[in-house]
Amino acid sequence: MKYNRSVIFIVFLSMLFSCYNLGWYEPQPLEAADNLSSEEPKLVIGRSNSMPVFKAGEEGHLIIPVQNIRDGEARNINVSLLIDDVAKFPFELEKMSLQTGMSSIGGYRTESAIFFGIKVAKAAESKTYPIGVKIDYSSQNGNEGQSSGTIYVKIENEQKTPGLILAGIQMENEQIDSGESQTIELKIKNDGHLTARDIAIKLAGFTANGLRLDQPLDTFHLKEFKGQEFKYIPFKIYADPAMESGTYPLDLIMKYKDEFNKDYSKEEKLYLTVEGSGPEGKNKKATPRLIINNYFYGDEYAAAGEVFSLSMSLLNTSQVKMLNNIKLSLSSEENIFSPVNSSNSIFIDSIPAAGSITQSIELKPKVDVANKTYNITVDIEYEDEKGNKYTAKELIGIPVAQPVKLVFSDIEMPPEVFAGTPVGISLDFYNTGRALIRNLIISTEGDFTIQDGNVFVGNLEAGKSDYYDITVTPNKEGKLTGKVLFDYDDDTGKHYKVEKSFELEVMKAAPPPADIPPPGMEEAGAAKWKKPAIIGSGILVAGIAAFILRRRQLRKKEEVSLDE
Repeated sequence: MKYNRSVIFIVFLSMLFSCYNLGWYEPQPLEAADNLSSEEPKLVIGRSNSMPVFKAGEEGHLIIPVQNIRDGEARNINVSLLIDDVAKFPFELEKMSLQTGMSSIGGYRTESAIFFGIKVAKAAESKTYPIGVKIDYSSQNGNEGQSSGTIYVKIENEQKTPGLILAGIQMENEQIDSGESQTIELKIKNDGHLTARDIAIKLAGFTANGLRLDQPLDTFHLKEFKGQEFKYIPFKIYADPAMESGTYPLDLIMKYKDEFNKDYSKEEKLYLTVEGSGPEGKNKKATPRLIINNYFYGDEYAAAGEVFSLSMSLLNTSQVKMLNNIKLSLSSEENIFSPVNSSNSIFIDSIPAAGSITQSIELKPKVDVANKTYNITVDIEYEDEKGNKYTAKELIGIPVAQPVKLVFSDIEMPPEVFAGTPVGISLDFYNTGRALIRNLIISTEGDFTIQDGNVFVGNLEAGKSDYYDITVTPNKEGKLTGKVLFDYDDDTGKHYKVEKSFELEVMKAAPPPADIPPPGMEEAGAAKWKKPAIIGSGILVAGIAAFILRRRQLRKKEEVSLDE
């Protein structure tokens, strides 16, 4: 009995599927077909086989398919783009119209709403943007209708965002004498390609009995700073008469915006040498100082549980003294970082006066750490040429993030595929990492007709799984290729694109049912074979319905094991 019910259910599904493919979105009795024209129209955002892609700074057209899913004609159509937050809208608004119109769309037809001459902002981030769309229209009877939805556009930006850096320090003398002032010029560079705006450059870290500012303002304001441009910012610095010879740090704080009004903040250390007046007078040479003036850890962040290389550049700030017997000892809060295949210490024989050297060590963050920046403390021991011992301490901040890990199963499809016959394909996908997968969009490309291929999944939590089912129709026989595309972001905003290829070995189209009469039969005769034709086409896709039904019955959404 269970078997008979399953057969009846599959045949029922197949008949519904056939009606859908014949354009019947809402099933109607055959005898009522002549009354379909009385339906009110209903417009929705249609499906597209590919997501619109734009490059930052370029102009183009945005095409939105608008579909009428009922028989009645829609008229006086107006399509509008909705903006929730101007700062997150990727297109420039100055010359762009947010509305476009169409005169009419017939029943069961799809037309294109085209927004001409849109331009992507140069500073638009590389990611997928959701854009709200509203459709207003009226029917033949004058009744008004409205619908709304969301489309997704992908922006690709090869331009670097604005990034201000300290490129050098210019001063009249190599040091500032205690009790005197000297003007230094900070050489600032915009290392990005895009313009920085509303810039504030501040010098801080002054003390009452040390270095202090010998001018009214501690902050310079600039309207804009073009990409790859240099600017020189002057500061007059005074050294207190009681200061001892040595190298003293100051804080350089730079705040600015990009063209989207996104805020940026950058802090750097700069070091000034003071010639103090001690027992030996001002001819006494400054105490040699060894500092880490730069460091690198590879990508934008270190991945939790994965080995990375930390490179540190050490600078001898003394212009006259060589430093010897240098030892670096690394430690981290909560022992977040562990050295790999080495100890936590680095030994260096010597660094010449005003010289620098780069040393590397391989580290591995703990696998279960939270996404944030962790400090590494570097304790430095060294000697000068006379054997005088010195110590120093440096802090290095390393951002650590949980890597996203999206895995997917093999693509499943029926064993036999015929030209002109819809085919159901399916796969499972899993988030096996410890981080949230954001803005997941799945699409399909290939040598066939694709139905509802673009799916916005949204966020996929760690340890969760989901599935992707679509229907494709091969239009010719032979070997056809396709691919399923996964677009998503991680918690840091980094974008990923992964694809999985598949092949369809398509056989010659199956012959039509024998009970379909030849073309030219009169209308009365056609009424006699219309139902059998529907049933016959339903049998052709019964296998597809059964395949999808079986997949969804067997598939269970359950948590998957997280990576160790």
